[in-house]
Amino acid sequence: MLSDAIFAMSPPPPGTLPPGTRIVYLAILSLCLLVSLGIGKYFYRRQRSAKSCFLGGGDMPGWLVGISISASMISAMTFLAIPGFSFKEDYRWVVPSFSFLIMAVFAIVVLIPFFRKASTPSGYAFLERRFGAWARVYAAGGFLLFNVLRLGVVLYVTCLSLEVFFGIPAIWLMLILGIAATLYAMMGGFEAVVWTEFFQAIVLVAGAVIMVPVVLHAIPGGMGTVFDLAGPLGKNKMAFGSFEFTFVEKTVWVMVLASLFYNASDYATRQDFIQRYRAPKDMRQARIAVAIGAVTVVPVWLYFNFLGTTLWTYYKVNPDPAVAEFTVSAPEKIVPYFMASQLPPVVTGLVLGAVLMAALSTLAPILNACAVTWAGDFHHRFFRGPAEALDELKLGRATTRALGVIMIALALLIHVLRTQTLQDLQATGQMLFSAGLFGLFLIGFFGHRISARASLCAAVCTVGLVLAWFAAHTWKWAAWAPDPFWIPVLSNLGLPAFAILFNKLMPPAEKPPAENPGAAAAGGGEAQPQTAKP
Repeated sequence: MLSDAIFAMSPPPPGTLPPGTRIVYLAILSLCLLVSLGIGKYFYRRQRSAKSCFLGGGDMPGWLVGISISASMISAMTFLAIPGFSFKEDYRWVVPSFSFLIMAVFAIVVLIPFFRKASTPSGYAFLERRFGAWARVYAAGGFLLFNVLRLGVVLYVTCLSLEVFFGIPAIWLMLILGIAATLYAMMGGFEAVVWTEFFQAIVLVAGAVIMVPVVLHAIPGGMGTVFDLAGPLGKNKMAFGSFEFTFVEKTVWVMVLASLFYNASDYATRQDFIQRYRAPKDMRQARIAVAIGAVTVVPVWLYFNFLGTTLWTYYKVNPDPAVAEFTVSAPEKIVPYFMASQLPPVVTGLVLGAVLMAALSTLAPILNACAVTWAGDFHHRFFRGPAEALDELKLGRATTRALGVIMIALALLIHVLRTQTLQDLQATGQMLFSAGLFGLFLIGFFGHRISARASLCAAVCTVGLVLAWFAAHTWKWAAWAPDPFWIPVLSNLGLPAFAILFNKLMPPAEKPPAENPGAAAAGGGEAQPQTAKP
């Protein structure tokens, strides 16, 4: 609503921070940005080809890529939006983190060997070889749309928090941070992204670890008071939600099933994950990287949810009218508000650096992955033939620059128009833009007898039903319309079911050419889709 946007744009109360303290915070902001840009400039001189730009040369150690995965998962959304959600609601966003462990096993056994055989930086070329050009556009387009939205959300939520410290309007902060993230992603490519994430992870962990002890120390009675007020005998803020099996609410069962398919789609279809499968120097190192990324998610998400609970308890004991106001309009402000009003400047500066690094460690790899997707799946595929390596490198940088402009514009748009929590906004975008996509990959991996024509009909039906479903729920056309969080479950189960049905109604005229999809992906184009050549 407009009133929410006006509140979000308002500067912090006069006198909240002394001028000297604000100068210290500005120095920290400048240092973080300069370090990131310095890393980008260092690796700029090492970029000689598209492979070095998009995969870091393909010889990176597994531990480094694993920390990169962890840093990208622990984003500014984790640092700000998850405590904001648990502060306002409950722990229902803890449940999705457990599915990362399950999907990591699937990635280690199936996905890493498969994608490491691929001959192109993009992982979506396999879908074209299996089904035709439409499948590549469907997957790559969905990835681009969601991740451009995600770029805008992460940039917005970060600048919303920084506004509290600096008194600088969020609009200007979006420009500063957006330009910095774009420059170092553009200059240094994937290698700079991974090394910057390594340093960002160190700062992030150091900043995050001190938050809960500081809040507990400020609460009379400490942990006992938290459990008395927020535990099962109090407000029950640590609950995972309702256990009722219903289609119209975000119950525990909805979150369990939705998160399983939600994260399955991430591991199997996200270009930034596929890049990380291929960046380590061998299969063993790639598996180590995925394992490191997965095992860190559960404790981190639990920690940040508990941070939201401790903050709720603190302000329950110490009521604050400002907190009561933005609990409804912008709960993501709760962490920076507490930092600005209660923490010593030294501690606040460390946490502030962690928030900045978390944002940069999310924005840069998404920019790089989106550039890979546009260059490989759209520009070279549909607009011109393969270019020389140097031309492709220039294209990657130009694409990153254009994506940075779009990211900033979208963050400004969200700043004015947002009407829901940012965690829900991001999740809704992913569900819509990746509807049925994991199901299509499953057909490609295992459904060798299902024709491309049947798969296309199934995809059209699935997307049409998802759009109708989402519209019915959003505009209250039907009270029985399931909650959109069911979309990952039913769309990814529905697309293969539709494909099997259409395959029986429209049997292929001849046997599909790719009995082994891994071989097709590895062969560099020798297997052709069943449909006519695009």
